[in-house]
Amino acid sequence: MIAANNDPTLIFVLGSIGLLLFGAIGYGIYTTVGPKSGELRDTIKEHARMHELGIAHGHNKNEANHTHLKDILKKEDNTSTANKLINEKQSQSIN
Repeated sequence: MIAANNDPTLIFVLGSIGLLLFGAIGYGIYTTVGPKSGELRDTIKEHARMHELGIAHGHNKNEANHTHLKDILKKEDNTSTANKLINEKQSQSIN
């Protein structure tokens, strides 16, 4: 016969790990579909769009390495700002 282990340490450790796992999964689901889910940004899509505009990576030491597209487009009209940035980058690459 197999002897039963009456030590509660194993149950406590496994229970704690399980609780943390299910808590993290629950928090992830809440963040994804909860009330503030509309505030989430798609950073991969934003970065790809910045590559299309040619402003994803600053190569000038005075510029920030990464800027948020939303912040750039908030400054002025979306189209005019994007066109100005594209023209600036093209003129810098020609020089």
